[in-house]
Amino acid sequence: MTDGAPLVLITGAAGRIGTALRSALSHYRLRLHDRDLRRVELKPNEEAAECDLADFAGIRQAVEGCDAVIHLAGDPRPSASWWELRSPNVDGPYHVFEAARQAGVRRVVFATTNHVTGMLDQRGEWPISPDGELAPDSLYGVTKAFGEALGRYFTENSDLSVVCLRIGWFHDRPLVDNPDWVRMWISEPDLGRLFNAAVTAPVKFGIYYGVSNNTPMRYDLSNVRAELGYEPQDDSARVVAAARSQA
Repeated sequence: MTDGAPLVLITGAAGRIGTALRSALSHYRLRLHDRDLRRVELKPNEEAAECDLADFAGIRQAVEGCDAVIHLAGDPRPSASWWELRSPNVDGPYHVFEAARQAGVRRVVFATTNHVTGMLDQRGEWPISPDGELAPDSLYGVTKAFGEALGRYFTENSDLSVVCLRIGWFHDRPLVDNPDWVRMWISEPDLGRLFNAAVTAPVKFGIYYGVSNNTPMRYDLSNVRAELGYEPQDDSARVVAAARSQA
């Protein structure tokens, strides 16, 4: 039963990650946000909040009464132009953070990306720490770095707590011959573990990488383990080995 459980808003709930998280967070009451929810079949613990990220009044209404917000919505394309990214990825996070602040929301979990350090990836400067330099590989990465900075600003100037998750590759099928996938993969069970930890961990602000316990590893997971209590259970090496044994 979820009666009386905390209420969590998921923006971009109709996307791949949002869809996966609905099951992982089924012990919460969930409010699902997206521009178009007509194809989303609501479960007993879910309700809908349909609006565009550009609509501040709609976002403000969507966050009302929420204990936490998981902000996934935005344009995820590294190839997108600045003009395509500016509204969803710059104005959008501001609307979510400001609306959450006004509504007295306790925690915003902001989905950021490995692309904020993509140039370090290209140079093979591994393992990459969330405390290291920003090196975006695209304007998309730039907008997510802005969102991280915006989250820090809100935590320093309000009661809002913000957890930024630089999510690795969450894909609908194994890309076992892709070395980037092998180093950056996050499984669906580990995705659920990560976001559940991010909603509840007793931190004010933090930036963390979110991948599985991969061999080989591209990112430093020491702070996400210590501060959020995230313990990934899956390893891309096992997926690769199983796929090759069946070939």
